[in-house]
Amino acid sequence: MVWQLQRVMSSWALALLLLAVGSQYSDASKPKKPTNIIFMMADDLGWGDVEYNNGTARTPHLNEMSTAAGSLRLNRYYSGGPVCSPTRGTVLTGRNHNRYCVWTANSGNNKPDFAVAERMPLPSYEYTIATAAKAAGYSTAMFGKWHLGDFFQLPKSNPKWPISHPGTHGFDEWMATERSTPTATTNCGCFKPDKCQNGHWPDNVACNNYRGQNTPALHLNDAGVMFGGATPVTNLSTLIPGDDSEYIGNVAESYIRRQVASGSPFFLYLPFHTVHIRYIAVEPYITMYRKLGNFSTTEIDYFGAISAMDAQVGRIRALLRELAIENNTLLWFASDNGPENGTPGQTNGLRGRKRDLTEGGIRVPGLLEWPDRINEHRVVETPIVSSDLMPSFLDLVGEHMPDKRPVDGRSALDIIDGISINRSSPIGFAYNVGGSFNGTYNVAWVDNQYKIFGTVKKGKLAETFLYDLTKDLAEANDLSAKYPDIAARMITDMVAWLESVENSAKTESQCYSVKLHPEDVMDETDADLRFLE
Repeated sequence: MVWQLQRVMSSWALALLLLAVGSQYSDASKPKKPTNIIFMMADDLGWGDVEYNNGTARTPHLNEMSTAAGSLRLNRYYSGGPVCSPTRGTVLTGRNHNRYCVWTANSGNNKPDFAVAERMPLPSYEYTIATAAKAAGYSTAMFGKWHLGDFFQLPKSNPKWPISHPGTHGFDEWMATERSTPTATTNCGCFKPDKCQNGHWPDNVACNNYRGQNTPALHLNDAGVMFGGATPVTNLSTLIPGDDSEYIGNVAESYIRRQVASGSPFFLYLPFHTVHIRYIAVEPYITMYRKLGNFSTTEIDYFGAISAMDAQVGRIRALLRELAIENNTLLWFASDNGPENGTPGQTNGLRGRKRDLTEGGIRVPGLLEWPDRINEHRVVETPIVSSDLMPSFLDLVGEHMPDKRPVDGRSALDIIDGISINRSSPIGFAYNVGGSFNGTYNVAWVDNQYKIFGTVKKGKLAETFLYDLTKDLAEANDLSAKYPDIAARMITDMVAWLESVENSAKTESQCYSVKLHPEDVMDETDADLRFLE
């Protein structure tokens, strides 16, 4: 009897074992859902502008994302450049912006300084993450600030001037501005000065209304009536009301819902205009900051615009959970450079600001959420840069660049997975090159511990400084004399990289062949370039 009972129990144990093995095999054989990718990027948001980095602005949703179980807080996240257009180029291509002649902020074909090939659009020959995503079966969309070229020819512009909009670089749907636009239209914003009520920016109002293709979105017609439908690449008839980040959120939500309904994986690029000047707060944030402290109108506008953008980050995160795609969606948040000079923007001890290659100009907030890949929250001290997005995507989908052109970014999947704690190759920066590589400009070379910061004069490296970023965030102590071997090795590597970048600009690209004449360019005499960068 005991023997029979043991036999029955053994049979049950064997059956349970086979069931477990079969279940595991069945789960393993199920195809995993493709990873959706959403890359959100703020504009001129400094390292210290977020609450989780001790900033003044209230950012509860970014705070939550910075500690979520399936997230990484990227403490050494770098923008690919210290101003707008260069970083945007690195996000899309994985390559340093100087390789394809995006030297600095693209100010468009209506600027007198476009008489020479100084501020170029993203060239059509560059292979972008949107193009790669389409090849991998993804739907692609971009909503927000483009700043990598002009969408159409202006009446007095050179007819040979290249057109560069999201649709020419792999995006199926897009609704975008060419450059900066106010963060809200409730005060002045895009309204003419005589329409401004209690406006904070009554002078020199700069406005770039949205244009787009293939995306159903809400706009205002000339009579102020809301309408929807696909829009050609033309200037929309009038203004979009309210907070700009909320408008981007509206269009993004519509897109995400449609992609989930269709079953298509997607790559969504959301470059917000916040908190670029002109920053304008809306309610309830104006009242909130008035109650929080004795803030000036400028501070209320600045912090309020950040909080409004933060609300849209929370909205997107909540939407992913509602649609049950939060686990297989890589949600990445960052900024394009440090805070603008003369604004309430904060770096919290980092040296420099926007346009600087010191840490305050290029080290920015960075968060990454991806529960399918990240088992527990971690704070990552490994350097990661905006140009890593493209190689990371190619690594994820098992694809490669179409040719042997140099790629400066590297896949961050090993860092995301926690396999590596060190970056395999340093990050290079060069700003204000201006096309010749023989003038005066700044350079930087960042590795896991040290950083070389230097100045090039007449094409030669004139001075360099060595900083230990693990101990000296303010970059106050030059260690070149103490560690001459480290400095020499890093300088040698940086110079070799600069030669490679210059070679790309002169041999891969066509930017050196573009020459415009001042009389071919629309005149704009009273522009303040800060509003365009």
